Amino acid sequence: MRQQRMSLDRAAEWIANIFDAKLADLAPAVDSIRREGARNKLLDSPPGVLQETAAEARMSSWYSGSEEGDELWPRLESRIKSGPMADVVTEIDNASTKVVANLADPSVYGLRKRGLVVGYVQSGKTANYTAVMAKAADAGYGLFIVLSGMYDNLRRQTQVRLSRDIVDHDWVPLTTDDADFGNVVNGAAFLARGTKSIAVVKKNQARLRSLRDWLRDIPQDIRRRVPVLLLDDEADQATPNSATRQDRQTRINRLIRQIWQEIPTGTYLGYTATPFANIFMDPNDDQELYPADFIIDLPRPKAYFGAERVFGREPLNDADDPDPGLDMVRDVPDEEAKELRPPSNREARQTFDPALPPSLIEAIRWFLVATAIRRARAQHDAHSSMLIHTTHYIQPHIAMQGRVQALISTIRADWQDGNIWDLDGCYRREAMRAKEVASVELPAWSKVKQAIARVLSDVRILVDNGESDDRLDYDRVVDGKPVPETVIAVGGGTLSRGLTLEGLVVSYFTRTSNTYDTLLQMGRWFGYRTGYEDLTRIWMQASLAEEFRFLALVEHEIRQDMAHMERMQVTPRQLGVRVRAHPGRLAIVARNKMQHADIVRITYAGRRLQTFIFDELGRSVIARNQDAAKELVTSCRKVVPERQILGLPRWIFTDIPAQQITSFLKTYQFHPDQVGLHGDHMIGWIERAAPSNPWNVVVIGSDKIHRRDDNSPIPLGEMDLGLPMPVPAVNRAPLRMPEPGTANIKALLSHNDWFADLPPGLVAELGESSADPRTIRRERSKGRGLLIIYPVSCRSTPMGPARKTNSRRDMQAPDHLIGVGIIFPEVEQEGLAKDGTYYSVHPDWEVEAVDEEDLPQDREGSHIIDGHKVGIRP
Repeated sequence: MRQQRMSLDRAAEWIANIFDAKLADLAPAVDSIRREGARNKLLDSPPGVLQETAAEARMSSWYSGSEEGDELWPRLESRIKSGPMADVVTEIDNASTKVVANLADPSVYGLRKRGLVVGYVQSGKTANYTAVMAKAADAGYGLFIVLSGMYDNLRRQTQVRLSRDIVDHDWVPLTTDDADFGNVVNGAAFLARGTKSIAVVKKNQARLRSLRDWLRDIPQDIRRRVPVLLLDDEADQATPNSATRQDRQTRINRLIRQIWQEIPTGTYLGYTATPFANIFMDPNDDQELYPADFIIDLPRPKAYFGAERVFGREPLNDADDPDPGLDMVRDVPDEEAKELRPPSNREARQTFDPALPPSLIEAIRWFLVATAIRRARAQHDAHSSMLIHTTHYIQPHIAMQGRVQALISTIRADWQDGNIWDLDGCYRREAMRAKEVASVELPAWSKVKQAIARVLSDVRILVDNGESDDRLDYDRVVDGKPVPETVIAVGGGTLSRGLTLEGLVVSYFTRTSNTYDTLLQMGRWFGYRTGYEDLTRIWMQASLAEEFRFLALVEHEIRQDMAHMERMQVTPRQLGVRVRAHPGRLAIVARNKMQHADIVRITYAGRRLQTFIFDELGRSVIARNQDAAKELVTSCRKVVPERQILGLPRWIFTDIPAQQITSFLKTYQFHPDQVGLHGDHMIGWIERAAPSNPWNVVVIGSDKIHRRDDNSPIPLGEMDLGLPMPVPAVNRAPLRMPEPGTANIKALLSHNDWFADLPPGLVAELGESSADPRTIRRERSKGRGLLIIYPVSCRSTPMGPARKTNSRRDMQAPDHLIGVGIIFPEVEQEGLAKDGTYYSVHPDWEVEAVDEEDLPQDREGSHIIDGHKVGIRP
């Protein structure tokens, strides 16, 4: 099948004829291969989205992994095992097999697929697609076209890696380290011979036009027999159509479309960490590059530091326990960030040269100290980098370089004079603040101090932008030996996407953006930090840090939708991916990339939400919420008498009309930091999707007596909500952070609250099945929603382990708080794509301006090839 490039059924017939056997005798082997191919498409990690029809899915289950006789993947695997990514070689193997299994079968001429692979910023996407290319080449793909960003240095970086890892003497390289795509004559000559070839091409009009014309010159029948992998790195940049009118196309989008149209057999495969623009393409346009056939979500490696790990994120629900974030982010005061922001006038930018603010000076000091710590840890041969990214404008970078050079000179002079206190103080302030993630012991200052002088001698300050010649180069060799770089890089666009800064220890980042994708791509600090996990620091404004925290939530939700699509076995064309809208200034992508996106709509069906963040000191909010709870109880008593459960402080009202629930939600005030709990969204969903579904309302108080260490009782108090007796308040001590004013209790509900309105005897019989509460409610509650009211004591105090660990504090509220838990009713035949399943407000999108002078220039050479003279196999 693989060696003769046949379909599975055709290969079985071929073998049967050779050995004069019956097809039935080969059926077990055929079924085994088919099952293995299907299994690779259904790997639990990473999740992916399947083919559109059963027939096409069967046809696509062609790849069962590397086989005996394969050359490129075994060689690449051996290289990975001998390098720094040896620990993740199994992950790379599994994930790349998953991707290849979803590609178009190269033995089926005329089969074309479009897909998208979603990774994380700086997470090793290049390692994945290098493995994909190696396996695809072993499996029969013949021509590889890699669209590698818009900048010369990004294209070169990709070319160097691919040339090193998979391209050997049997390949025809259509581009080189220093030359982009130029002129290939007689290309049909080596393609017809089956010689594998590769081109790494910038998304530049002239280069793409040359590539398109070259493909057009090759006879159609030859192109049909050569499976092509068109791999679009940074697929969200320039590829999506951003023309403001739907009947127009941007030049890059049109050219990539035209290139794809010249490929009769093969796969368009986009790679990105920020897929927003790609999933907003027109799914109904067969010539568009929308990932109509599959989306694959690469797993997050254990050693990866991403947005959630660094900044933390809000939980989606009570069962969600996200990473709270690490103590790595340092504040750049708004006034200092403003001082570094260059004027918009081009002439004024020519002379813009602000002094270095205190926060930047501190960041540079820590970079020097952290690099010395790494050397004291015996990481002498490792690269160490710092990023300074304050603007995308080019002119201010040179001025910033001069300022940093002057500061380094001053620090050198002070050190030589014995003035070590600034760096010593920096060590004492910073070295221990992220010690919980350290994989190597922190050396004492006495050892670090011995390495400072050499660090000060080695450090270089360079500018890397669209026009500079002094580019980051981590492959420098001096006197035959590789040079470990100690570098402070000042830059703009080239440092904000795609380019990897090796050994990035410190980032100073004040550049803002209006869109999710641009902001996430700027996070060069995401990635792997083996051996210096505890030393990484990021200086930025508090508002920016909060936006990255929000984007961690967005990333998590997108990946949940991808997993949901896989479980439902549908394609992206059938069921689009949702993206949460930012409540403030951020747009998902620029407005001109949102032409085909509908208003975001969210389903609450079957979801359980709870309040766990409260306005702790706001008397008016506390009083308003108490009144809302009392009004709800009064209105419920008018519908049905309350029923107390087994003499416990627990009362239940059954079959309450939805209108009374929405009246409560209109009055109750949720804390603005409680992501996902917006009264107007929930009201809108109930009124649109479940207006006639009844609700049960349960009021729950505490039946426990909490005691101090001396065994005296803690008076938690009670609240009169209009029931036959006051409701004893429950104890929910807030986390120590944040300070009093905002109380985060982390969780209000318990697992058993899923069943708060079901008969206690039934709940006792559930046993292990209670681990799937949503299924239990679907079967038992018969479409009812559940609203739970908890009075939370203003005297709540840490108990048990929380008291010993000092992780919580006493509640400081002036009166009892009202906690709310909501379990929405299941709605029959409601899919995510149905109208009325989401309720949201369409944001006012804002286009981010692009200065024409900052568009990248193509300054590379052009590679010239004659197909008659190369690629002849022995």
